[in-house]
Amino acid sequence: MKRLDQISQLPIRATAAAVVATAALALLASPAQARNVRLMESVPDTIRVSRANEILGNLDLRFGGDSGRGATIIRRDVVVKGVGTTKLNDVGDDDRVRPSDHDLCARAFADAITQLAFAARGARATAIVGVVSNYEGTVFDDPGHFECHAGALKAAVTLRAQLAVDTAPPAPVPVLSPPVPVTPPPVPVYSPPPPDDAPPPPAPTFQPLPPVPTPAPN
Repeated sequence: MKRLDQISQLPIRATAAAVVATAALALLASPAQARNVRLMESVPDTIRVSRANEILGNLDLRFGGDSGRGATIIRRDVVVKGVGTTKLNDVGDDDRVRPSDHDLCARAFADAITQLAFAARGARATAIVGVVSNYEGTVFDDPGHFECHAGALKAAVTLRAQLAVDTAPPAPVPVLSPPVPVTPPPVPVYSPPPPDDAPPPPAPTFQPLPPVPTPAPN
């Protein structure tokens, strides 16, 4: 009977051990899944380290809500969510060393800019203006920074933008009057001096007057 009792209790003990192990793994995994670090990343620095310039091409990108003033908006409030993962180029095996939060945010930023660039070209826009962060509907408006949320295995960047054309009027071309011609001063005219070897002028000739006749005496 003891052997039968021991044998019958084996599945129960194995099941209890499996439950404990599963709970332990869940406790270990839950902090990693719940990680959500809020970062304010520099727009110029992220553009420099990411492929944003290559993605944008000739599209103009302007952050900040006021950057859309004066632009002709053709599509409003385009919201995109970019995701950066720990996988190389979003495919294949994970990176051997987990990228930093800044690197994951740069990947998420490039993904968001790619989506905005596709939307702009589809709408035949020439610029992406008024770009603000819009994580879960909360606006963060800063012309030099964007909001990024980094987890254990990925980061997310949500952007809201306006698509526009003719963002800046052409600069006026100054009209200049032609320069007034300057009249040169008159050149004085001088008579040339006589040459040194010129012969002297001829002496004047006089014709003697005839003598007056003397009157006769009376």
